[in-house]
Amino acid sequence: VAVDCIVFGYDIQKKILKLLLIKRNFEPAKGSWSLAGGFVKEKESLDEAAVRILRKLTGNGTIFLSQSHTYGETDRDTGARVISTAYYALIANRDIDHELVKDNGAHWRSVTGLPGLIFDHSVMVKKALADLQYQIKVKPVGFELLPEKFTLVQLQELYEAIYLIKVDKRNFRKKILSM
Repeated sequence: VAVDCIVFGYDIQKKILKLLLIKRNFEPAKGSWSLAGGFVKEKESLDEAAVRILRKLTGNGTIFLSQSHTYGETDRDTGARVISTAYYALIANRDIDHELVKDNGAHWRSVTGLPGLIFDHSVMVKKALADLQYQIKVKPVGFELLPEKFTLVQLQELYEAIYLIKVDKRNFRKKILSM
């Protein structure tokens, strides 16, 4: 049983949603792009495993984290039979230990220009992005990706980066004020 973490970040200058990926340093698929993940330890819950993996990768285990979906297709991993629960995390640039990220071989990539990912990780990313797009309709979870103080314009730009479309300014402000 494994956990895979889809780590979203936001580049406020470039106004793009990013995904933290790693280059695998072990087989199968050594050298390929992958989500951060690992096996659940014997006395560890799924949530605890996800927090452990995120802490090891970013230095921070207290970020927004939400379970997305469980993947159990029999042929999803070429190395062995693996059932994986995917989590998505939202982490602001200020909340990351950049040296640790670098030491782990992790890299930020735009969600609109992702390289090929191993196994079913592309499916996991699409599902997690859809989950995030739904969540920001009903909860202000996107605030996790912004600085402590931000403008309404910056919030709209974040929403546009998550939805991957332009949003009408008046309708957006009306929606946010109603929340």
